[in-house]
This record gives sequence, C-alpha cells and structure tokens, in this order.
Amino acid sequence: MPPLDITTSDFGQFGAPAETFCLLTSEQYAEPPALLPGGGCSRVLRLTLPPGARLGEVIARSVPADAHVLAVCPGRFLDSPAERELGGRKLAVLPAGSTPLTAEHLRYFLSTAARVDAARHARVAEEFFDRVGESRRLTIVDDASGTEAEFDHHLGDCVWNQQAGVMEAGDQQIFPPGKLSVTAAEITTFAPDARLLGLNGDLTLRGWPIVHRHEDPADGPEQQRLFEALSPLVANAVTLHVTAGRIEGVTPQTAAAAPAAAELDKLLTDDPRYRVIWELGFGINTTTEVIPANCGPNEVYGATGGVVNLGLGVTPATRFALAFLCPRSSLLTSDGTAVLGARKAVRRGRMQRVSSAGCGCH
Repeated sequence: MPPLDITTSDFGQFGAPAETFCLLTSEQYAEPPALLPGGGCSRVLRLTLPPGARLGEVIARSVPADAHVLAVCPGRFLDSPAERELGGRKLAVLPAGSTPLTAEHLRYFLSTAARVDAARHARVAEEFFDRVGESRRLTIVDDASGTEAEFDHHLGDCVWNQQAGVMEAGDQQIFPPGKLSVTAAEITTFAPDARLLGLNGDLTLRGWPIVHRHEDPADGPEQQRLFEALSPLVANAVTLHVTAGRIEGVTPQTAAAAPAAAELDKLLTDDPRYRVIWELGFGINTTTEVIPANCGPNEVYGATGGVVNLGLGVTPATRFALAFLCPRSSLLTSDGTAVLGARKAVRRGRMQRVSSAGCGCH
C-alpha cells in the first residue's frame, strides 16, 4: 500500500495555520501518514504516546503552546486533556481505541478528513441550532415504519454539543469532524439520574450499531459478540418505546429483527443504566461513508442530509457505550420543517438545479 501523503493545511477544522503541527501516535500505529507542512505551517512534530502516559500530560510537556495537535493512537483509549493541559492549542482526536480500527480504516478517515469543508460544517451547525432554538418542540420520525417520538428540548437540563466547524484556540474536536448532539448532562460524565426528560414516543432503530469499550482489552471478545448480535439492525428494524427519556420496551418490526431485539432487551434488563437514552446525535459529515464494521468514527456519518443517531451508556460507568445510526429517521421542527435526516436527503447522482438568482450554497 503506497504511503498516504497529506498536507497539514488539508485539515480545515484547525483553521488558520500554526507554526507547528503535531502528529501524536501510539506504538501500535505501524505506518502513520507522511504528513507534510503547508499553508503557513513550518514544521511537523511527530511524537509517540508512551505506554501508560496520558494524552494531556504529553501535550503539556512536549508540544508548543500554540500548536495544532492531531492524535491518532490505535489501541489506546484517550481521555480528554484538562483545560490547563491543552492551553491555547487546538486538538483533534481520531477515536481509535474504543473500537477495533484497522490500518485501512485509519487511512480512510485521514483521507476523508482532508476533504472536509469545515466552513460548510459551521454553516450547517449554525442553521441547525437556529432552527432547533426557535422550535417549541422537535419530532423524530421514521416514515418507513410510521414511528414518531416527540422531544421537548426545553424540558430538563439538556447540554448541546458541537463537534464540527473551525476550532478556536483551546478547542478539542473529534476527527473526522461532523457531529452535533444533545446529552442529558456534560458529555464527558455520566449522571445516573440524568435523562432527556422531554423525549417520549417510539423510535426506530435501523442502521449500523457501534459498540465502544473502555481501555480493558479483556472486554474485546464480548464487545465483538455484542456488535455481531446487534448487526441485524442494519437491515431489520426494531422499535424503542420511550417515556421521559427512558426505554420502556423493545419491539421487533419483523421476524428477522427478533434476535437483535432480544439481545438489546437482555442488555437493558441486565443493566438498567442502558435504558436511559444518554445522547441524541446528529451526524453532518457528508464526506465520509459508513465503514461496515464496528467503527467509532461512523458516528459522524451524515449521508446527504444528516443522520440521527442514539447513544446508550457511557464508559467507564457502563461496560460499553452503544450508538445506533438511524439513517431512515428525520428531525422535524414543530411546524414540520425537516432540520436533518431522510426527509432532507439529497439524491446522489442527480443534477440539482437552482432557478433563483441567489447562490446555491448551504
């Protein structure tokens, strides 16, 4: 496989260039990309995260104070650096420890991240939050199955998160970028009593599952078993019956979905903390495609009009953290306007014609 040649200026999420761009990898990363300085960046600093070392410690000790940092550490679970450790640096992290990414996966996500239009992401995020903020309530619908859930996002202490757009000094962002979300509490914590109280109704799961683990490699076999047991959801839908942000029941929509529904129901019974819908996510990255595997960066997948996803559990409070892509679902405002999802999708392979005199950008 030829080396992947990327220039630092290709990663638009960092914004204006810094003098130093730091690529921080793990010992397990056998063939990191040949990252070249460009666009005002004068050098690339390559560091390896030592075994047992924390990401924040290495950044604070070894990386210039105004540098841009990309962390790609296969096999390592990375905790977010503290604010005092990160300082004015900008940090992007490719999550490569919680799911088993291959060298091909890493190569794919690096190459697609280099094509992301961060300014467009910023515009999409701004439009999203404007429409959500102006709406009395939100609705998540799956037109194919007829399910509908209402979300009163003004009820309870919701936290809105943006992992998209151009970073400011001191920001941290996932890599590739492109996810918006609302959580029941701060995204890096798990409060057992917190929940999205305003979420009620029926939600359809039909799409790729993602099963994250924490840093104990002994959880790997069970992680893989759980992912395989939930994989029928890719083509076979189940319905989640939700009351005040808590899953009260799981119903298969077809006979082929019954095994996945049973596995999910068992998980909810064995550990009721998974009954709480911890996160409603919204992927807006239309550059990446879904990797057909247990792949954490799939969470940013936005198809052509954005993709709804659900999050259950938060490691290490729960053994695993689960995410479910729901590409058939749509997020609507109170007047029925599609904010994101299947109803807003643009058909690939068809010419889009604009008859107005204005710009077609969005």
